[in-house]
Amino acid sequence: MEKKVPRLRTDIDIIPSSYQGEKVFLVKDFLGLIPQPVLLRGAALQLIGLIDGMRSIQDIQVELIRLQRGVFVRGEDVEDMISQLDKAFLIDSHNYRRGKKKIIEEYRQRQIREACLAGTAYPDNPDELAPYIQSILDTENGQPNTFGWEEISAIVAPHIDLDIGKKVYAKAYQVVKGLSPERILLLGTGHHLSESYISLTTKDFVTPFGQVKTDRDEVEKLKEKCSPEIIAPNDIHHKNEHSLEFQILFLQHMFGNGFRLMPVLCGSLHKEMRHYSKPEEIPGMSDFISGLRLYLGDRDKKKSALIVAGVDFSHIGPKFGHREPATSLLLEAKEHDSSLLDAICQGDVTAFWAEVWKENNKYNVCGFSTLALLLELLSGRTGCVLGYDFWMEEATQSAVSYAALAFPAV
Repeated sequence: MEKKVPRLRTDIDIIPSSYQGEKVFLVKDFLGLIPQPVLLRGAALQLIGLIDGMRSIQDIQVELIRLQRGVFVRGEDVEDMISQLDKAFLIDSHNYRRGKKKIIEEYRQRQIREACLAGTAYPDNPDELAPYIQSILDTENGQPNTFGWEEISAIVAPHIDLDIGKKVYAKAYQVVKGLSPERILLLGTGHHLSESYISLTTKDFVTPFGQVKTDRDEVEKLKEKCSPEIIAPNDIHHKNEHSLEFQILFLQHMFGNGFRLMPVLCGSLHKEMRHYSKPEEIPGMSDFISGLRLYLGDRDKKKSALIVAGVDFSHIGPKFGHREPATSLLLEAKEHDSSLLDAICQGDVTAFWAEVWKENNKYNVCGFSTLALLLELLSGRTGCVLGYDFWMEEATQSAVSYAALAFPAV
């Protein structure tokens, strides 16, 4: 039996796009084995669709010939193309696994989580960053906290590009103006966290604004309380994750660097939707949720706590696996988002869960797990939508929705 070619990596983003009028795939790697995005075009587009771990070189050769309507493809050429993909760390091979292990170990030894998007997504100079963040907050000039609530216990903010989502970011963070939290539970989407439900880190976070301390002792207590099936064995998913990084910029700008963080990335819960009706029913998750509740509790009333969730909502169009352009799905995606926002504002985690399950996550709500966990922590508390919007990406005919919400303290 011929040796099977290892499958394509499952932890990379392969984004359909166009380049100079040609269909291409843009490949991004959160691990950093591939330092810059790679453009796949031509024969590579057909090839990567055949690298599924089930085919040999000969199997792939035969299928390529069929796809090219009889045009002969040499086995040596197929082997050479696969070798090039392997060298580029695109295949789940020994080469990739060795490189991944090295990166995870190097990151494990670090004490801080460096900003990964400073200088690209936002200024890396604090003298430029401060007015930049303030300009976002000034985008919407409404009065902060106009709901009659004395205190805010939680907000939901986007994690989309700062310039794109600035109006909704402003609505989210205006309502916490004047607060002085000493502990912040920071929840975010772990976009590449697929093997575990949760990823924690004890690393302090550094941005151009300076260093924010992570509540290391509390993180360790939480890890000890939970089974290894719940918590990822390492914190590599924090390395290049923007869903938390963007929130920290606003929090530092508004509160300084004196607060402590509990940074939590949430992986996918979609495979559990058919078996359970909320996160707490998943075996092992109740221990994690009760640990977070204890962290947020009044064991020390002098220390105020705030929950911040960095999430986006629907992702539609070819970039996210749909055959139709986003314009064809926009109306129904907005209706879906509306139902989700209603359930969130009612504090109804089972209704929220059921709405995503009903649509079989057709609209790729990347904040689903994070929001479901947030609702568990809020224990039925009602909230309010502050803002909602959609971003259309013309190049890929795709779109992303995002929102801002707030919840009062008990």
